[in-house]
Amino acid sequence: MSDNHPRTGSLCLRNRMAARRLLLLPACCLFFLTGGSVHAEEASQVSSSPANAAIHIKYTIYTHWLPVMKLETSFLLEQTRYNVAMQARAEGLLSIFTRLRIQSVATGTIRDNAVLPTRYDSQGLSRSAQRHVVLDYQQGQPVVTLQEPKETDREPVPDELRQHGMDILSTMAKVILTVRKTGHCDGAYDVFDGIRVSHFTLKTTGQDMKPDVFQDRKVPAMRCEFSGYQTAGFIKGHQAKALREPHGGTVWFINVDGYGPVPVRTEIDHPKVGHLTVKLDKLEKGAG
Repeated sequence: MSDNHPRTGSLCLRNRMAARRLLLLPACCLFFLTGGSVHAEEASQVSSSPANAAIHIKYTIYTHWLPVMKLETSFLLEQTRYNVAMQARAEGLLSIFTRLRIQSVATGTIRDNAVLPTRYDSQGLSRSAQRHVVLDYQQGQPVVTLQEPKETDREPVPDELRQHGMDILSTMAKVILTVRKTGHCDGAYDVFDGIRVSHFTLKTTGQDMKPDVFQDRKVPAMRCEFSGYQTAGFIKGHQAKALREPHGGTVWFINVDGYGPVPVRTEIDHPKVGHLTVKLDKLEKGAG
């Protein structure tokens, strides 16, 4: 049966539309996609004091139970510094329509439990082009020092919104440090990725764990509800009503022995993408 057949052509069109919608997911939402379900031998509910060691986690993102993206994250959160890296690449259905592959790294210092970013560097193939964005933090404020190619089709981000923002990976570090210190995830965050700003809020809502994507077992964890919406950096001439309206989901944390809290499962509802679930494939602890 060829693509010219009405039924097959309609299915291919829906698949292409689904892939394009996935590409509309803001980079800042990737934080809430770093989740899964940890194997019992790899995590415990009572953690020792967080060690100065890196932790590496691999995930698969699913939509309608089909894999669409692979994520790999690496965290190093010490007493005085942090380094967070993330790699994302298209998988399954999404890989048919795009060669999405992005690598991002954020570095900074930690002082009195405050995250102070120094640099964010993100590059790779996205939206049919090689892209590279670098944010350098000057007096605590993010400044775009490299943007290739220029995003000329977007509205400029107002200084008052940009200056309170922080890149997504540094935001991830800030949330994890908050959970370490307080045992809760409550907070509000403005995320700036170099071209857009989004506002997110998190709220602790209890202790539980939904079943794994493919299994019936449950893992107890701290449950946090989140909500977010884009506030600046919209494409010129587009109303983008769906992006301006709040969307959210749920993220669960458990304590990994010798490291501390780790997001271990996420479910997200996005107006353009729909419902996404993430499964953790592998968790490793390494030397710092």
